[in-house]
Amino acid sequence: MLERRPRPWVLCVVVLAAVAAGIGVRAGFGTEPSLGTAQAWLVASPVADAVKVVETNEVLPSDYVWSATRIGSGLRLRGEVPSEEDRRTVLGMVKAHFPDLEVEDRLKIAAGGPPKEQWLGAVSFGLKQLSHLKRGSARLYNVTLKVDGEARSAADYAEVKKALSGPLPTGLNIAVESVRPPVADPFVFVADLGANELSLWGSVPSENARQNVRELSRQLFERPGLDDRLELASGAPKNWNEAVAASLRALSRLDSGKISLSGLAVTIEGVAPDKGTAVAVSYQLRRDLPSLFSTSESIKWKEAAASRDAASRVIPRIKERARSEDRAASASLPKLLPLSGSD
Repeated sequence: MLERRPRPWVLCVVVLAAVAAGIGVRAGFGTEPSLGTAQAWLVASPVADAVKVVETNEVLPSDYVWSATRIGSGLRLRGEVPSEEDRRTVLGMVKAHFPDLEVEDRLKIAAGGPPKEQWLGAVSFGLKQLSHLKRGSARLYNVTLKVDGEARSAADYAEVKKALSGPLPTGLNIAVESVRPPVADPFVFVADLGANELSLWGSVPSENARQNVRELSRQLFERPGLDDRLELASGAPKNWNEAVAASLRALSRLDSGKISLSGLAVTIEGVAPDKGTAVAVSYQLRRDLPSLFSTSESIKWKEAAASRDAASRVIPRIKERARSEDRAASASLPKLLPLSGSD
């Protein structure tokens, strides 16, 4: 195979560009980063790459890293710790927060971290947040903490969110956290419409979703009371917000009733003011629900209910009257004469 050589005009351009870059830096028009970029572009060689790494390490100090990860019934410790004494202190914190977990300790003693008291305070704070998680991790990069995972309960989720929003230990920063509410399976939402109150309970995927549900409820229902017992949870099905809105609109047309969402199944029951409304509510709910959701309805109306109530009162009276008439008829009959030949 023939060896391909660079064309002379290409070499000239490269040389001229290198000379121009050097003149610009010496004249004060360039900076060290721009010089590094020019060098990396002009000379694509292992030597140039090695120089670039060294320069990057000089500009960006190495992180002092520590992490604790909770997986199932175990806790895994990784990273660096200033001294053997500090390791024992950290293990004591771990035992206090996780007395029943098996600990895998792979911490390494290394100097060069943040001030000791500040670092230990950050570790303690991270472990406390991790104790609220069912699974997840707390990672400390110098004085910046990152927490992610799934909360054990709605109350634990609220505690972590509150703690991470401050106040924080001295000098500690929080990276973008990704703590999730606990998973609800199935994801249940219930709205119960009574005579004087609308009660909400079950799960809601976010605080914004809770506020939207409350605002829509105030718009749709004239009841003076709103009992909100919703808890934050993960695991809501797709188009959950649209399904809840459609269900609440349907419920608002009933005099009383209840809607329940369990996963992708929606049920509605209650009493409508008339038959036409009962039919319209069933149609409206099926029309407005997202296609993934299924629905079942059990809606009565007042006229039918009144008829059943009247029947329940009248029919027993008719039966009692019939029994009374039978007894009266039996009492008015003459006594039968004995048959011939009998005593």
